[in-house]
Amino acid sequence: MDNVLLPKTQHLVVFQEVIRSGSIGSAAKQLGLTQPAVSKIINDIESNFGIELMIRKNTGVTLTSAGQVLLSYSESITREMKNMVSEMNSLSCSSVVDVSFGYPSLIGFTFLSSMMKTFKEVFPKAQVSMYEAQLSSFLPALRDGRLDFAIGTLSEDMQLQDLHVESLFESEFAVVASQSRTCTGTTSLESLKNEQWVLPDTNMGYYKELLTTLQSHHISTDNIVKTDSVVTIYNLVLNANFLTVIPCDMTAPFGSNQFITLPVEDELPVARYAAIWSKNYRIKKSASVLVELAKQYSAQDCTRRRRFAESI
Repeated sequence: MDNVLLPKTQHLVVFQEVIRSGSIGSAAKQLGLTQPAVSKIINDIESNFGIELMIRKNTGVTLTSAGQVLLSYSESITREMKNMVSEMNSLSCSSVVDVSFGYPSLIGFTFLSSMMKTFKEVFPKAQVSMYEAQLSSFLPALRDGRLDFAIGTLSEDMQLQDLHVESLFESEFAVVASQSRTCTGTTSLESLKNEQWVLPDTNMGYYKELLTTLQSHHISTDNIVKTDSVVTIYNLVLNANFLTVIPCDMTAPFGSNQFITLPVEDELPVARYAAIWSKNYRIKKSASVLVELAKQYSAQDCTRRRRFAESI
């Protein structure tokens, strides 16, 4: 095997911080090092590869094309090193593990609490970061390893060849309005074309399919407000007489009776939910446990919903 001189991992961390901070001086302050020490590390990396990685100016630093290549690789290397440390720590019950994941509002309203309670019983000292949004917002962080996994809805046109997809469950959606609205039997989407609507802001997944369905019934995008806040959706429906389309399990948030479901004769798309993570990084043990818990508790929720539907 050829003897290849590899850069030190800590040197790559310094290199990344220089880029993040915008200058060698700022990076030195963030890292608790002297400016000459940071400069020497950058010089050593450049000498190792025999190529200039960044252009130094009084206003800061700018990456060369070679520097951009190194930055991409170095971020992957240091991220995998951190994952390795976390994985090794997880083998010791006394060690702290970390996990980060994203999920849509439906998960927060249904089985998230049960899933997290069980997870913390297995990993009591785990450091967990959770982010609520639509799947489209999570894809960049999934692909570069900043998120361990995410849960979201799928659509046929999504390009996910570089991601693992673990199917979880399906969910029906409903048209929801304020209780103050008079409901006189079944209606059609066509008859609601002049109403104001509020929907989650996303360009893929379930709501992209839904938008196509609404437009096929002459509901114009001019009448649709988009937001990334579920609180705003509930607020506009409750206080501004907007309509929305949300999962059936979210039509009575926290036991509220202020919302009603409008029975529509038109068929709405059914959402397919899945857990997704990058193929480029080995999934951590802690993240794998969470995915398994999501499968377990989502299956229990589906059974509960089916029994309820059969009882009415």
